[in-house]
Amino acid sequence: MANELDDIRAQANCPACGFVLNLTYKTLRLRRTVECQGCGETIRPIDETPIGKVQALIDDVNKAA
Repeated sequence: MANELDDIRAQANCPACGFVLNLTYKTLRLRRTVECQGCGETIRPIDETPIGKVQALIDDVNKAA
């Protein structure tokens, strides 16, 4: 199921400068490092949200639409 959600984008703030990062779920799932476009800092965004919770949020949005 995780691979089906890899193209979903999430936003997070850079811990160094606060710049809004636009990350794919795949980047979060694989814990890849990214370079902040605001300050150049290399960070490893970590999301502890279970994949089931992400799917439930998507399902809720789809039901409302």
